[in-house]
Amino acid sequence: MLNTTIYKIERDNIVAQEVIKKEGACKNQLLIISRDVDLTPESRKTLSQILNAIKYNLEDSCMLVLGDAQFISINSYVRQYAIQKVISFGISPKDIGLQINPSAYRLIEMEALKLVFSHKISSLNSDKQKKIKLWNTLQTL
Repeated sequence: MLNTTIYKIERDNIVAQEVIKKEGACKNQLLIISRDVDLTPESRKTLSQILNAIKYNLEDSCMLVLGDAQFISINSYVRQYAIQKVISFGISPKDIGLQINPSAYRLIEMEALKLVFSHKISSLNSDKQKKIKLWNTLQTL
């Protein structure tokens, strides 16, 4: 005979993760992921310029803005918004639910999904070489 014990978990004991901020209309099948602290007005301008150069815009894209120690699994967003391309700025694969170890600025193809991992946007502002590497990779996206 199997004994089952049910314990009541008090609501105060559950540590809920902050709500993930989502920006954009999610119309163009592009998912952008960045940390909130990295999205200064200057960084947002740089991001818009990067997207415009590859014929995308921030308003039609889907951007997830993570808190400092926040993590997610992108699988549900990929399915819900028919995402085909992901650009991660300063977020590790582990922090978005992927068990891969890619190098920065290398195009990764996983089934119908293409991913690019970059340094955070503020690093791109201060390092032209990183910006060039990202640009070269994004042209193949």
